[in-house]
Amino acid sequence: MKEKIKKIIFLAVVFLIVFIFPQNLFSDSWLKVDVPEGSKVWVDTSRWVNSTVWVNDGYYRDVVNRRWVDSSYIVSQGYWKTGEYKVWIESSRLEPYTTYRYVDTSHYESRYKDVDVLIPVNFTIIEGTTSYGWSVYSFAAKAQGLQQVTYKGEKYFAEKYVIDYKPSKGGRVYAVKWVFIRKYTKVRKYYSEWVSSGYWQAYTAYRSVDQSHWETRTGKYWVDTSYKVEQGYWEAYKDREWVDTGHYENVKKWVADGYFTEPIHGEVVIEKNPKYVFTKWHKDSQGNDCFMDLKVSWKLFDPETGMTDTINKINRLYIYEEVFRYSEKGINKVEILNGEVSESSQGSVTAKVKFDYAGGTESILHIYLYSTIGASAHIYFSNPINGYRSINIKKEGTASDANKWLGGNDFGKVEF
Repeated sequence: MKEKIKKIIFLAVVFLIVFIFPQNLFSDSWLKVDVPEGSKVWVDTSRWVNSTVWVNDGYYRDVVNRRWVDSSYIVSQGYWKTGEYKVWIESSRLEPYTTYRYVDTSHYESRYKDVDVLIPVNFTIIEGTTSYGWSVYSFAAKAQGLQQVTYKGEKYFAEKYVIDYKPSKGGRVYAVKWVFIRKYTKVRKYYSEWVSSGYWQAYTAYRSVDQSHWETRTGKYWVDTSYKVEQGYWEAYKDREWVDTGHYENVKKWVADGYFTEPIHGEVVIEKNPKYVFTKWHKDSQGNDCFMDLKVSWKLFDPETGMTDTINKINRLYIYEEVFRYSEKGINKVEILNGEVSESSQGSVTAKVKFDYAGGTESILHIYLYSTIGASAHIYFSNPINGYRSINIKKEGTASDANKWLGGNDFGKVEF
């Protein structure tokens, strides 16, 4: 009995917090979008082009040429004579001088720098309630993905989960749970760096100074009166010469080319009928199996000009729903559309689908759009499938949570 009273008091406190602090309440669009950022897309424009190239070609042929055969000769003669004559004397001396040489004192120096690294951590912070309060409403928790946050002045990566739940008895429960898994920390890394240094050093060097000169001497010396007889004749000989037949030819040449483009940008409109989707085991007013009509419309635009994108076009869609079945019976994947569509910057597709199983608000309908340049966008939203316990005569349902219709969205637009 005491435990029951404690639970009632706790729930009352939670409801009071929701009403007293309205800044904890928020509303969000039912359409979500996920577009990859920080990476450009390569558009390949490689192609064959006609090009003119030079072709080296030719052949050798036999020819008869003429060459001059030199038969000249020298007549050596002279005589001895007594008298003065000049003689060239080669001599030199070494002369000292001051010059400079560079002394290299370059060396490695040890340095360090502090860098950020991620280390694993494991702790949880809950905002808006206690761990017990969280466990009470954990069925309504939704994952918001991995986020970078600052906690007590330090940076972390944490998985974010949000409970934003309106109980049927009134009030609103809002709480956030952070599961911290990585932490940035400073690590000192040492490394060696090459430092260039040196200086100029003076030293004494020696160079040779030429002192060669003519000297006059007296005595007997040879007077040369030799002369050359110029003569010769032309001689015929066989040779081979190269005949150049090089020419230009037109050929096809592969040119590798392309450019990077920004990720996909645009808007998507989702139209769904009916607002509240039932399994096919229910019947509509005409006695037919219940189904869902879906229309997906898109329009791509250039983020710089705001005009329609003429390069990036949608050419393929993949649409499916993950139905989270009740009583922990797993996930039923229902494929709605998976294939190519006519290339267009602005267009739409329609589809009709029936569901075998009921599923709660965790059931997600996924829409993937793929463009001609390889970029993609992911739009998704909660699309619960109502089952037997959701049959009502009135649209607003009964007072029991299990009998209320789930869903209610039929039109939405999201930009990215």
